[in-house]
Amino acid sequence: MFRLSFALSTALVAHGAMPIDHCTAFVAGPKATAVGAPFVGQTNDAEGGPGDSLVFVPAADHPAGTMRPVLDQTNNEMIGEIPEVSHTYAYTYLSYGVMNEHKLSFGESTCSGRFWAASLAQNGTALFSNKDLSRIALERCTTARCAIELMGRLAVDHGGFYGEGTDVDTGSENLVIADTKEAWVFHILADPSGTSAIWAAQRVPDDKVAAIPNTFVIRKMDTSDADNFMMSANAQPIAKEYGFWDGKGQFDFAGAYSLGEYSNPHYAARRMWRTYDLLAPSLKLNGDLVITDTEAAYPFAVKPDKLITIEDVIAIYRDYYEGTPYSLVKDELAAGPFNSPLRVASGDAEGTYPTGAWERPISIYRGNYAVLNIAHPEGHGVTWFASHTPHASVFAPAATSASSAVPRSYVVDTKKNVDRASLYWAANAVSNWAFGSRYSYAIKDVRAAQKKLEAPLFKLAERLVTADAGAHNQILQEAAETVHTAWWDTFFDLMGKYNDGYVITHAADGTVTSTAMGYPAWWLKAAGFDKAVPSPSSDYLNLKTRMATAKVLMDKIDGKRKRPNAAVVV
Repeated sequence: MFRLSFALSTALVAHGAMPIDHCTAFVAGPKATAVGAPFVGQTNDAEGGPGDSLVFVPAADHPAGTMRPVLDQTNNEMIGEIPEVSHTYAYTYLSYGVMNEHKLSFGESTCSGRFWAASLAQNGTALFSNKDLSRIALERCTTARCAIELMGRLAVDHGGFYGEGTDVDTGSENLVIADTKEAWVFHILADPSGTSAIWAAQRVPDDKVAAIPNTFVIRKMDTSDADNFMMSANAQPIAKEYGFWDGKGQFDFAGAYSLGEYSNPHYAARRMWRTYDLLAPSLKLNGDLVITDTEAAYPFAVKPDKLITIEDVIAIYRDYYEGTPYSLVKDELAAGPFNSPLRVASGDAEGTYPTGAWERPISIYRGNYAVLNIAHPEGHGVTWFASHTPHASVFAPAATSASSAVPRSYVVDTKKNVDRASLYWAANAVSNWAFGSRYSYAIKDVRAAQKKLEAPLFKLAERLVTADAGAHNQILQEAAETVHTAWWDTFFDLMGKYNDGYVITHAADGTVTSTAMGYPAWWLKAAGFDKAVPSPSSDYLNLKTRMATAKVLMDKIDGKRKRPNAAVVV
């Protein structure tokens, strides 16, 4: 278990260039969940590993006059500082803030926007990123409203905001935020000067859920309704100045500042549709819609058909549209002969097809982690965590609002090519072995292993809500050790079972049986297997005839061999 101070934790988990995150954020109001608590979290996928560590920062008291450093999110270089408060709360973080001791919780999703700015560390003009803003909020706030107001004030008045990317495509951000009573969506981008920020926030209705997949989703804002909307004072004047809004009617924040779909059509909208279709199928939403700067495509939030559970959200996190017209595992060449959801993207050759794009699922091969915070109004908050890609990993309670340490398996030693003490690399091994040339077989074993491991963890999480705070570290440590060991075992089981194109089984007496996986008929035809021999030549037909005759002969011989002393008649 690890207890890390702010400075020490920063040094341990720092790595080089921070890859762009393409995350799917999720948030639910307290009356939309079966446990009566807000849910908030995200899948976090990045352009290259090796994964983020879960880090604990303890509560601390600070002498008067202390300054808090503000760090560049790429290289952790100190680029500024702000006055420290007398007391900061304990919290955990990954790429962004996760949860603090008061159960204030976060999730994130990078977006595109009209304006962007660069960090002061990159010869830019802005001081604050989502990473530091969310952590400062966890240090100082107990409610979502406090967090929104604090982050907005710092970015607008005390240094500006910069996003993950270096252009308008990836330079804006979204945070989903919840406390024990409320859930909110928060959008932020740079202002035109690059030294301030523009932001807006909307409360998620208590009985609804919202999905934010790399695009702004806050549309018409009722600025007279302070209970449900908040916005920076400069948002409307700048929109009007630049012609993004005519000053009439309700202000549409996404209409003014969003650039619509992220990356390519359906890249964002399809994930939003899928989340709502899984939780509220009765709405019968159209999955072919595209988000534009003038069209929302889907509601800001929807009421689920039934109260949702942690298992429901995990199923969303693991989804790749299976069973829908957009499925990545249906019979098609892109999925290969074994219906793999793997679509390796971003190769140089893709640029030669300007209208081409792969379907973008919620669970993707280049996953970093997935996290879901449960902000229980009574008892302790619980953070569920899966390292690497959700469909090849295990979800477990990894931290609570009462824990004060992080199990070693939720840390990634980035100095090693493969950190075998880390769950990230166990999940990475499972993903890379199971989801390429043997997916349709291996997925059954992976799902069975996930179900077996996770079932007792749901009961463990219920226990943590009311368990004495002093017991949390030990409970979490034991669970982490079990998951880490079991998931490496799962990888080696897959390696032994699916090997060299065969399914290999071992009987109790050690007898080994191997069965060729083979290719399905549809793929053989699509690959041109039926044309491997241009035309049946007479020599080829004669060979087949001779082989068939020889087989009949051997069958007769084998039959006679079973009768001792019998003459062989040919």
